Amino acid sequence: MADQLAAPLDLAYLLERDDLGTVKTTMLVECATAVVQEAAGRPPQRIVEVLGDTAYLIGTTDSVLELPQRPVTAVTSVLLDGQPVTEGTGTGQWRRPGNGSRLWRDCGWASVCGEPSTVTVVNDHGYPSGHQGLQLGRNAVLGLIRGVYDNPEGKTRVQIDDYAAAFERLAAALEASPNIRAALRRQYGSGGRMVRL
Repeated sequence: MADQLAAPLDLAYLLERDDLGTVKTTMLVECATAVVQEAAGRPPQRIVEVLGDTAYLIGTTDSVLELPQRPVTAVTSVLLDGQPVTEGTGTGQWRRPGNGSRLWRDCGWASVCGEPSTVTVVNDHGYPSGHQGLQLGRNAVLGLIRGVYDNPEGKTRVQIDDYAAAFERLAAALEASPNIRAALRRQYGSGGRMVRL
């Protein structure tokens, strides 16, 4: 099942309708969630909780390794060119300062100086169901969906079985809302990146 920042029942409550089809509302919620997660940052942010996700990253001589998804809630394992790297404070070990979205390793993330390495990180990220951090995304999803409905009939303006048309319509609605896009990036985006000079 695709990510959902709102439940189909939330949409029925919002539109004050109890005759909305489950398939139709589920598809709209999934499409709107994808649009919101795309707007939240690069790479698209999986805002809802994901357990055991694997990230394949390029390791360099930098000591800091940015994990692509926010917020990171746990790091299960780290491999550097297929070899396990242990958590700790010793030479060659990694740690996650402040339990954030960056991993630090004193000798960098390259096995051979001057050549990139492959770093494989298994981690948990996102907000669990019911967390206050999901509220902005939930509101954005419901607001986008509400905009594709013609009221009072409750019919959609696009072919409901045409996912691409629904996605495009929702993406266009979000594109026309720069304040919502900016709020999503502030709340869920990756923020600034550190650059070694």
